[in-house]
Amino acid sequence: MTKTNDDIHVNKKYKDTVFRKLFGENKENALSLYNAVNHTSYTNPDDLEYTTLEDVIYMKYKNDVSFLVDKTLSLYEHQSSYNPNMPLRGFLYYADLYRKLIHRSERLYSKHLLKIPRPHYIVFYNGSEKDMAEERRTLRLSDAFETDTGTGEYEWTATMININSGKNQSIMDSCHVLYEYAVFVAKIKRYRDSMELKEVIDLAVRECIEENILRDFLEQHRREVCDMCLTEFDEKKYEDVLREEGREEGLAEGIEKGLAKGRSEERKTLLEIVQKLKEGKTPEQLVADGMEKESVDSAITLRKLL
Repeated sequence: MTKTNDDIHVNKKYKDTVFRKLFGENKENALSLYNAVNHTSYTNPDDLEYTTLEDVIYMKYKNDVSFLVDKTLSLYEHQSSYNPNMPLRGFLYYADLYRKLIHRSERLYSKHLLKIPRPHYIVFYNGSEKDMAEERRTLRLSDAFETDTGTGEYEWTATMININSGKNQSIMDSCHVLYEYAVFVAKIKRYRDSMELKEVIDLAVRECIEENILRDFLEQHRREVCDMCLTEFDEKKYEDVLREEGREEGLAEGIEKGLAKGRSEERKTLLEIVQKLKEGKTPEQLVADGMEKESVDSAITLRKLL
């Protein structure tokens, strides 16, 4: 079957998601979600300015939505599986966001304090409740430190908000689009073990349209939504299999080794690039050695912060 331009657009450089399309391309939806999370009542979508970065290589999916509202720099993500590394991911992402906002780096060396928007990092979670049963959980970057730095030093957090059925009902009531999105994803999860994934997605879309769940959105973007869900949920299932293989091997590192099989170039992490920079390699040499320029640029920013 010949791929269309739409197919190529969805899969060429990154894997988009329904979450990002709902909230990253519609200011009214994003503002509604912001109000629900922060108990605010903004009504003008023009109060919101998108700041989402494109082609950030350490984010496998472009499922992030970042924006400015009232001097607060928010980053919202959706996760269907539990990931304890979200604070580090957010930390790296915000480094690039702030660099983009500052523009002129020499201002960092001024005698005047450079004011920046307050960060607010939220992860909307609807994965297994055995991994997270509570309504909210705060993940801390300090939990990843190899040594104790003392209370309150060098902290960075990600707030996980559970959007499984029956959780955080006040947020769901305040942002109906988030509620409807959660219903759509729940349908896919409910059926995916009993039939082929493409059939599952088609069924979930049909039921949601019949039940007036994201109806206008799904009717307008039906084919694109199916493509995005096929990519997202198919890869997640593959990673689940690899994790299980790692457990069967009885090796803790087997999980990461299994995941690494499907990642090719992504195995070169930012921290490895930082180490090469410390050893004297120049950015030009790293690019000449075959590393992505975006990876090197992000590593340079990270090195300055460490």
